[in-house]
Amino acid sequence: MFQAICVFLLTTCTMLQFRTKNVNSLSWAQDARSLGRVSGYLLLIVKQIYKVFNMAESSSSIREPFFCRHMNGADEVLLAIPSDAASKLWGNDKAPKNVLIQSQDGRKFNVSLSEAKGKHFFFYGWSNVVKHLQLKKGCLVLFNPVDFSTFKVTHFIDGVFQSSFWTSMLSTTSNFIVIPESVLPNFYDYMSGDIISIIDVGNKIFHVKIETLFGKVGFSIGIDVIVNLFQLEDGCYLIFTRGFGNYFHLTILEKNGVEINYADVQVDEPVVAPIDAIEEPNIDEQQNERVYKFVRMASKDFRLPDNVSRMAKLDSDLKPMTIRLLHLTEQEEFTNHTRREKRGESWPYALCKWSRFMKRARINERDTVHFSFDETHQVLNVELVVPYKKKEY
Repeated sequence: MFQAICVFLLTTCTMLQFRTKNVNSLSWAQDARSLGRVSGYLLLIVKQIYKVFNMAESSSSIREPFFCRHMNGADEVLLAIPSDAASKLWGNDKAPKNVLIQSQDGRKFNVSLSEAKGKHFFFYGWSNVVKHLQLKKGCLVLFNPVDFSTFKVTHFIDGVFQSSFWTSMLSTTSNFIVIPESVLPNFYDYMSGDIISIIDVGNKIFHVKIETLFGKVGFSIGIDVIVNLFQLEDGCYLIFTRGFGNYFHLTILEKNGVEINYADVQVDEPVVAPIDAIEEPNIDEQQNERVYKFVRMASKDFRLPDNVSRMAKLDSDLKPMTIRLLHLTEQEEFTNHTRREKRGESWPYALCKWSRFMKRARINERDTVHFSFDETHQVLNVELVVPYKKKEY
């Protein structure tokens, strides 16, 4: 009950803060700023209470990791338990001969364990579970170890179970994850861009934007932070469970089907990348327009200076950036997507597909490139490219 109240307050404060950012009317803006400050203080207090509550809860109830199985045809007869999960549960030669499996509807099944070549399997009695839950190839089965011989089972058919859904981590899902309509009914205009969800990962809170893309509603800005922070690889399993409002709990399992250790990851407020340019002059006022100029030596990737990231407001909206190639005889203009990436202790903002950008702009590695960012028009200009000349000795 207490946790639900904290979630409600977190959601409310987050929405208040987000909605007060885009108020145009002067009188309304003053009221909104006051409301935003109050909600900011309240959000900080609730976060601390939530953190303390979860620390106490986690310390008093240390549990074994979940594990899952994406079923194939053979799994309908016997189902292999991931070796990492078995070793954490039973160690060496301590596995019981029989276990109890509980389905979400309250049914209980006695299932025998079989061992072969160092692997453990659910064997006799497992077919009864399969028949009762109507499991088949393509279903995902999630096992929650209650103790060393009891498991609660959640099964996903067509990727969904009640208010939960799962997806497999792919490179294409690092920036957008579709939420099934049965989990989040599409009765709200998610194209308005003011919906921020709270995602709880191992008692660590993340704020992720919900929006509509290509006619689908899903998680967008902020999901990349989770992907990078936990260093998720292709093939990982992500299981989202919706709670109150736009609150979601996320369970992450590695490619081997075993839940990750969330305690290994420390979560701090993400910061913008440090400036690492050759020359970084101050913001220069030119014709009443704020223009920031900087110089870079071209390399295999391109990270934006923190001043440019702030001026482009990439921390609140990871949007494409307009690029102008002013150094070419026939000048060009196009848009280029941006992204965040984990570099040491910071979260740099970078341009996507930089090698393609270099080819289009006729930039070679080690060339000296002069850039300027126009804050008024939100345009990144390439003003001059000085080719690299190898020194002669």
